Amino acid sequence: MRVIGIDYGLKRTGVAIGETGADSAGMALPFEMFENLPDAQLAAAIAQLVRREGIETIVVGLPLNADGSVSQQSKLTERFILTLQQHVVPGGGGAEGGGGGVPIHRVSEYLSSHGAEGKLAGHFTRLQKRQRVDALAAAQILQDWMDGQRPG
Repeated sequence: MRVIGIDYGLKRTGVAIGETGADSAGMALPFEMFENLPDAQLAAAIAQLVRREGIETIVVGLPLNADGSVSQQSKLTERFILTLQQHVVPGGGGAEGGGGGVPIHRVSEYLSSHGAEGKLAGHFTRLQKRQRVDALAAAQILQDWMDGQRPG
């Protein structure tokens, strides 16, 4: 099953892609980064990517506070998820797979961007890191979700 992970941000949104299944190692890889797009345009671009790449599941990182409570950015991410649902789920159906479209799962992304920045430290200039960190954070979000889907 082809899946994408999304690290949503107001300025930049990273996207990662991966495959799950018995014949797949289940590795998430940074795929694309969108910059300075309003939510409706971003959702349309991701929906086009979903169709083009044959994506069956979407995983969106939810930036919760350290104590698990909802942050202001979490609220903005939820608003984006609603917009995305209108583009990938016929009739804007359910968030966890209802409605006959592409299911959208939410996972905690606590410290994913921080971890991604740490992986890039010392290897790239500040501009190069900024261009890569969101897609790498999306890969971490997606990898965490994929690891949680494995039996045993």
